[in-house]
Amino acid sequence: MKAHIDFTDAALEHIAQLRMPTPTIRLGLKPAGCTGFEYVIEWDNIIAASDFTEDFGTFKIAINYESYPRLRGSTVDVVTEGINRTVRILNPQEKAACGCGASVNF
Repeated sequence: MKAHIDFTDAALEHIAQLRMPTPTIRLGLKPAGCTGFEYVIEWDNIIAASDFTEDFGTFKIAINYESYPRLRGSTVDVVTEGINRTVRILNPQEKAACGCGASVNF
């Protein structure tokens, strides 16, 4: 099933520079923080039959069935602030975020 996630050019360039331990990046959500959910971005080599996936040529993404409704339509970006690079998920479905930015709500 198609994941419907986009990556900015900056995110694609960032991923191309990484040494990927597996060709699959898992995006998801877990209950956490003061607002409700925290984004999860991790390497994975197991794709379940119920996962939503998308192939970006040099890598694939997988999103579990439970996280997909809240992540659909999101864009993954890489933002440089000073000497720090941060991967961010720009999600039009977010309704609120905590002050530190670690957790979000839908």
